Amino acid sequence: MNQKEQNEHSKDFNLRSKLIGIVSITFIAAIALAVIFGGFFFGMKGLFSILGITYASNQTLALFILACFAVGLIIDPLTKIISIILAKSLSLKKTALFAFILYFISNLITICFADYFMQSIYIPDVLLVVISAVMAFIELAFDNQPNREAA
Repeated sequence: MNQKEQNEHSKDFNLRSKLIGIVSITFIAAIALAVIFGGFFFGMKGLFSILGITYASNQTLALFILACFAVGLIIDPLTKIISIILAKSLSLKKTALFAFILYFISNLITICFADYFMQSIYIPDVLLVVISAVMAFIELAFDNQPNREAA
């Protein structure tokens, strides 16, 4: 093989390997997103059946989850910024209380907004409050703020 043929063969191989790499990474990312969405879907489906929340179809439930994600993409960064500001300026007990209230309000807004525009899902107001409170407790528990040690 002369040098020209070898260069063409290596260019072909590089293009092919790059294409395989891109397709593989895309496939892995799609699988990860499907697993995450599936977990949310079946978790919400179970939660809705336990709480007696009615919805028209599985497609409606999937749209509700997507609507919650879309609203959460807007509200969540604002919540995190305000939470960080509160953590810097207040004591630990007040920070936990205010962070819970902040998470509760942001979850309530997210779920209410999605519920308002989804006519085929009915969530009673009491359950909106309960679900928002549970989600706020979970967010507070998994919040990765460093522990403050008493001096």
